[in-house]
Amino acid sequence: MSERSENLDFEIRDWRIRNPLVTPHRHEFFQIHVNVNGGSKHGIRNVESTYPDNSIIFILPYRVHYSIPAENPDYHIINFNRSFLGPNLTANLFETEELIALEHPEIIPFLYQGAINFNFSDEQFSYILKLVQQMHQINSMRNMGWRERIRGCLLDLIGYAMESYSTEITRLLNTQTNQSSQTESFKRVIQFIDKNMSSNLTLESVAHSTFLSPNYISQLLKQKTGLAFVGWLTMKRMEKAQELLLMTDNRISDIANEVGFADEGYFTRRFKQKFNFSPSEFRAQRRH
Repeated sequence: MSERSENLDFEIRDWRIRNPLVTPHRHEFFQIHVNVNGGSKHGIRNVESTYPDNSIIFILPYRVHYSIPAENPDYHIINFNRSFLGPNLTANLFETEELIALEHPEIIPFLYQGAINFNFSDEQFSYILKLVQQMHQINSMRNMGWRERIRGCLLDLIGYAMESYSTEITRLLNTQTNQSSQTESFKRVIQFIDKNMSSNLTLESVAHSTFLSPNYISQLLKQKTGLAFVGWLTMKRMEKAQELLLMTDNRISDIANEVGFADEGYFTRRFKQKFNFSPSEFRAQRRH
């Protein structure tokens, strides 16, 4: 939070304090946008939406998003780290989102932002703004007990949003929304690997480029394929190498580079280990 907040545990501010980031970004902390005036655009889950008056946006840690403010902005930003709501909200929770809703219902709005648009009536939003103003006041003083008081306001705000959208949340909890989200993530990972096979891919580089955590990708691949990341990547590279050997007349060294092996000798050893034939032997045998 140090790049975007004065305090590392909790911060609340209005639109006048800091300019928004209009390019896609992500951060390690929870964020809540409380939109008094509508018209601001926000991109999240690869969808850009214009949010009306009296709306809230819940942003889960590491979820890529961006914000383009309205001409006459009026909003509040709440940032808090992963331990602020409780000591059990640790980093590993964000690697398997499907389980979080059951164990930590207080972050359900963050999980379902995008699937649900949290918009409120004037009467409902009046209650929300009272909580926001109370948090501003408590945070400005930070007297003894301030964390507990703000935590109470914050949980009240989150709980009120859940109560207001209980029907929609229940429906999502009882459907395959999470499974669909998981499938989308898996598709994004394998498509990125397929398109960038010639690069020096690592679990960390794939995670960075697909906006997922390394541990989440590892668990996803293991669940979907039964293979760890390195095993999956090697298998895909070998499959691509087979295709190129059969469908092109490219040199072995060029094929090795195209599937991500800088060293032709190492590529040949791995290929033979996998198929019991060297690349040249494989090509000659299959073409007869």
